[in-house]
Amino acid sequence: AMVKAGDTLFVAGAADIVNEEQAVRPTEANLERLKEQAELFAGKDGSLLWAVSADDGQKLKETKLDVLPVFDGMIAAAGRLYLATDDGRVIAMGATQ
Repeated sequence: AMVKAGDTLFVAGAADIVNEEQAVRPTEANLERLKEQAELFAGKDGSLLWAVSADDGQKLKETKLDVLPVFDGMIAAAGRLYLATDDGRVIAMGATQ
């Protein structure tokens, strides 16, 4: 999931642990890493939410989530970030004061 709010880009999803250039080589280590990646995409270990500067791409904050977002399931409105999750919930997050 991804949404831009002001000058911040919010991105949520499973951790990406595979180097795609190396993954095309069928080594035992690469096959194991691809298996791990598939498990992460299936929801093992939740997901990550990043806040990134839309100006320079610098990561501003990282938050660990216990669940995966649904595809295209994030929106920013009225100072809050709403995230639909694959377990049927909607999480509302606001800026810390």
